Amino acid sequence: MLALPRSLCRVLAAVCLLLAAGSGQAALDASANTDDHSINTPTAWWTYTDISPADLADRLSENNARLVEMEVVSVTAGGEPRFVVRMVANSGAYAVPGWWWYYDKTAADLTTLLNANNGRLVEIERYDRGGGNIRYAVVILPNSGSLARAWTYLLGVTGAQLASHIGSSAMRPIDLDTYGSGAGLRYDAVFVSNTGADYRTFQWAGNQTAADVTASVGSFQGRVVKLDRQEDGRYSFVQVRVSGSNATAWWYRYGFTSLSAVNNYALQFAARPVDVSVYSVAGTRYYDAAFIDNANASTRRIRSAFAPFVTSASQTPRGIFEAYLKRVDGAVVVNLNGTRRAETASALKSLHLLHEMKQVEAGTTFLGEAFYYYNYPPFDSTAPEAVCPNPLHETAANRVASLLEPSMDQMMEISDNRIARAVVIRAGSSFAPLNTTAANAGMTGTTLRHNIGCAYINPISGIYSPSTLRNTTTAADLAHLYEGVWNRALISSTHSAREKFLESANPRTGAWAGLQTIIDQEAAALGKASIAGQFGGIVKRWSKGGGYGTCLGLAGNPAECGQKVLVYSYTGLIAFPARNRVGQIALRYYSHGSLVSDVPVANWSSTEQENYAKAYGSARDELFRDEIRAALATW
Repeated sequence: MLALPRSLCRVLAAVCLLLAAGSGQAALDASANTDDHSINTPTAWWTYTDISPADLADRLSENNARLVEMEVVSVTAGGEPRFVVRMVANSGAYAVPGWWWYYDKTAADLTTLLNANNGRLVEIERYDRGGGNIRYAVVILPNSGSLARAWTYLLGVTGAQLASHIGSSAMRPIDLDTYGSGAGLRYDAVFVSNTGADYRTFQWAGNQTAADVTASVGSFQGRVVKLDRQEDGRYSFVQVRVSGSNATAWWYRYGFTSLSAVNNYALQFAARPVDVSVYSVAGTRYYDAAFIDNANASTRRIRSAFAPFVTSASQTPRGIFEAYLKRVDGAVVVNLNGTRRAETASALKSLHLLHEMKQVEAGTTFLGEAFYYYNYPPFDSTAPEAVCPNPLHETAANRVASLLEPSMDQMMEISDNRIARAVVIRAGSSFAPLNTTAANAGMTGTTLRHNIGCAYINPISGIYSPSTLRNTTTAADLAHLYEGVWNRALISSTHSAREKFLESANPRTGAWAGLQTIIDQEAAALGKASIAGQFGGIVKRWSKGGGYGTCLGLAGNPAECGQKVLVYSYTGLIAFPARNRVGQIALRYYSHGSLVSDVPVANWSSTEQENYAKAYGSARDELFRDEIRAALATW
């Protein structure tokens, strides 16, 4: 995934060593017994900022997590540190029984703790608790059984001393931190023996510019595992060769303005941070980070399908993209950034439908009761359903009378913004009741703030305000809504409201063209081309899509468009036909959601826009490939 220029390693008043000590083929770790930098088995992970030791202990307990990195970002008047931390689930391939973490320890204390625990360091963080009193925060693993390693550590050494130690001991640094600058630059480091399963072809360097790091990574064909920003703004780093069985998707970036931005970047690529460096420039805090793949095979494939939405040279996402696929009452199959809040346009009308059907279920509304909506200017529009509803035009002269049941069909089938607005009016002209419906449905990432069709603009004032008017939901939330209706968790199985929801949610039998193409390809690959048409004709689906162009507004003049952006979304329920042991067809049901949001474009109606629409459509269809293959395999 990382595209970088290739050039020779450049060393500026520093050391740059390539070590090939040891023997054997480098490979990714199967467990986190050494450290967590070279394992890409998917796992849960968490980061926290400005966290106290007491709160850190609570988060570790709540998450059943293991601490893997600590950065001290401040110290209280009483000398207690505040941390930025990384943690991983202490389970599966990342499980380590009997590990420890400490803070406020002197160098002498470390020796005592290590001896008492028969432990080895994997993380060490130096800080001043006040008055020049140096302390250390550390993470220690048991150095016994499968966790046992030959290892060492050094405190406060020069670059020359560090290089000498590495060269004479065949050790590889797994933690590397600096303090001071210039002639006063010093290193704290933790090492493991670079032999056996722990062998890596690696390189380390200090006093590097960001450009130097990039050049070294390119020429070495490496993967950054430690990236420490020195006090003078230069970098010390460690990289390992990323090739053969040690190859993996990975990323690194400088200058995140918040830890949330670090997390968002990681989740966008289904990655996990393996190193976070925190520093301040002119009183503003920044974060640099290195990441490794944290996706299963299906999610990796979908990540590649969204490549058109990534600037390849810098690996910068163009907007937000998400994909989520879950077997109904079963496991999550794909989760690419699936819980990121984003604008989804009309796909969120599924919430409006659920809200009305919940009222029907409660007996406060009836399918046959009167339903009123309004026409809005331009009144001569050829697509009146697509307008942005302006409450100033909700007058008797513009009112249209209908019934609830056909109105819900109209809202979903032709994506009528007027009907969605009418649902809000029926809720007291407030979004709060619909947001309560979302919360009660477990849609924790969903908040309705504007009438669908208006996007980020206030139709009365003409002011763009994405920060206050953006509707937010997630691919996972939208999928959860459909699964909850289908499995009767959200609407009772005996009530007509559930049946009506599914009738309004664009029910179809048969695959659409793009999906049928994938069915044809997978059937042919399995030697079953003759059944592709039959298979596709049995597919069942319920869905709601959405899309539009809107504006982020212009700084200083929010009535002007500013940056134009695109939004596309598609969510629902789909069923693929599989055969059981006696050859009978049994449908496999999946809930799903996919979207791209706030994708910047020069113009809405352009070749650029068309290319993005096609790219999104292709990625949306690819979401189902693995499950199609699995179902076809049963025929």
